[in-house]
Amino acid sequence: MKQLLLMTTLGLGVIAGPVLAGSGSTEWLSIVGKKLENGDLTVVLKSNGKVKGSGIEGVWEERDGKYCRTLTKPKKFAGTECQTVTLKGNEVTFVNPNGRKSTWTVK
Repeated sequence: MKQLLLMTTLGLGVIAGPVLAGSGSTEWLSIVGKKLENGDLTVVLKSNGKVKGSGIEGVWEERDGKYCRTLTKPKKFAGTECQTVTLKGNEVTFVNPNGRKSTWTVK
């Protein structure tokens, strides 16, 4: 269940490397390279565009201020999704297109 929350929240992984262009806010990009924690789950959005975490692999990029990811592992969550991101202090919240939220602590 926690792994499902992580994967649906971060929709982890995307199509290329991080692209720092677009019309939306990109303040959240300060989390790149830092560990994100949600309970006993962890994930890192690497500067090379890869996503690594608790059983999760994929790639990510920024598109028009959104976090877009394409997961490759686990297979049942493979695919692309773009999410709105807000950063407040050391908490980052990802909201998927259906309105589902997931908040992580930035370490």
